Amino acid sequence: MNRLFVALALPEHVRSALTGLRRGFPGARWVAEENFHLTLRFIGEVDNRAMDDIVERLDRIREPGFDLEIDGFGCFETKGKVRALWARTPASDELSHLQRKIDTALDSVGAARETRKFKPHITLARFRDAPLDRVNSLICEASPFRVAPFPVGSFTLYRSFLNRDGPIYRPEVVYPLDGDDFSDPYFDEFRDDEEPDWEESEAVPSH
Repeated sequence: MNRLFVALALPEHVRSALTGLRRGFPGARWVAEENFHLTLRFIGEVDNRAMDDIVERLDRIREPGFDLEIDGFGCFETKGKVRALWARTPASDELSHLQRKIDTALDSVGAARETRKFKPHITLARFRDAPLDRVNSLICEASPFRVAPFPVGSFTLYRSFLNRDGPIYRPEVVYPLDGDDFSDPYFDEFRDDEEPDWEESEAVPSH
């Protein structure tokens, strides 16, 4: 089985800026820098045949490239306890339209529906019992935080694996977006690299 999700990869300078925020938050389990991404659709476990259908259907999407920025923080909480800290990406028509096209493509091949409303964000850390007031105080101390607009020229189908040191997100297919005015260093890097030697395990992490 293949555990899949679709996301936007982030350029190196954006990942580095997000890594610089790792300070002070109690009980934070920080996401590895190479794992930073913006999820467009979580798919879950599918067999090889279904994965082939997903790969082919996503390849039909034709959308223009666009700019994305990061502006501030947020957190998910339950009963006063923080579950995750994330960086905020302001909503845009281009991002929302791409996400809807991906939803439509995956729905057409019977992929499991995502029950949560799309809320664009980049997960920075996860918590178990961090108090909301303490995390909010630290968010205020770290604010304002902003990453200037950067070009998005592709989206990526990922597989997730469990490694001894934590989850690994492997890009399976990178789909370029249309538009001559947009370049995407991540797409060029993926295209030029050899297949990485990932270590896989039967255990599968939650995304």
